[in-house]
Amino acid sequence: MKQFRKLFKANFKSTFREKSVWGWSIAFPVLLMVIFLTIFGGMNEGDSSFEAKIVTVMEEPNELAENIQSTLKHIPVLKWKKDSPVSRAQAADWLKDKKVDAVIVLPSSPDAKSIELLLNKEKENSTLSQAMGGIINSILQGTNYQIAGVTPQLSLQTQYISAGNDKLKYADFLVTGMIALSIAQAGLFGMVSMIEMRRNGLLKRLMLTPITMKTFGFSISLVRLILSVFQIVLLTLIGVLFFKASLHVNILSFILIFIAGTITFSAFGFMISAFTRSMDGYMGLANIFSFIMMFLSGIFFELSMLPSYVKPIAVISPLTYFANGIRDSMVYGLGIMNTSFWLNIGILALWGIGTFAIGAKFFRWQA
Repeated sequence: MKQFRKLFKANFKSTFREKSVWGWSIAFPVLLMVIFLTIFGGMNEGDSSFEAKIVTVMEEPNELAENIQSTLKHIPVLKWKKDSPVSRAQAADWLKDKKVDAVIVLPSSPDAKSIELLLNKEKENSTLSQAMGGIINSILQGTNYQIAGVTPQLSLQTQYISAGNDKLKYADFLVTGMIALSIAQAGLFGMVSMIEMRRNGLLKRLMLTPITMKTFGFSISLVRLILSVFQIVLLTLIGVLFFKASLHVNILSFILIFIAGTITFSAFGFMISAFTRSMDGYMGLANIFSFIMMFLSGIFFELSMLPSYVKPIAVISPLTYFANGIRDSMVYGLGIMNTSFWLNIGILALWGIGTFAIGAKFFRWQA
């Protein structure tokens, strides 16, 4: 027990003295979360964050064009560069210079069959393109009904249903995702000390002492758990106090998924240390895995938003299942009887066992 206390104390000091731990495991997740919540945190608060600066072109004044212009004036998300229509050439210049987001060319006569929506080419697949297309199509549909003298019988009413709180916000989604990411990065980058200890010959000398490798590994794992608890508390406090995140924690499922994730990513870091001989090499390889999983595991946005050709990576990423497990236990309050809990635990266990086995196979205790 005395040997374990000394090892734990030494590992604790070396871990929290490491600048990379404070940078990648604590400061980096906090900074990312604050940036994303500052930009996107109001998406669920009822106020639309979408705005578009527009201008219209009316080549030939007519009643239809004026009616559409009047309808556009009543849409609050549209901001006007100029209240009255301008020439097509002037509008095109403003669009090229990005002084306006969109140009709407109104019908040139009451018999016109279409109106034009002009956008910058680089915004072809943007939210602006989709939103403006939806707005114009809605106006045209109403205009067509009015011309045909038809009264619509049906309208669309959308409701959002959640397994968690009905007031689920993006802040809830991101805070839990960042907790998963920070724990994962603590494991990925946390084994860098093994490289330095091996280079200095400390690992070799440690094997000659009465201390068992089991005791050594357990002391490292306990330090990793303490670091992860600190990350969870810090990120949760920032999310709840400053961004009004609403959490509904199932304690048992959270503790189990937390332990599984911490062990899995520590094993991942151990595997990385087995294939690198220097700290620079370790950090480079850990950064590659970190950035791939960070953006392809549903941390910042739903996986459904990813292109189809990268979704297979998300499906096999351990961070996907860790983030899902953290989210299920902290936002939706799902317990251990839920099938998704065991799926997440199972995938993490496979990754943990696999990476540890590979690391143990190739790790060299001396330089």
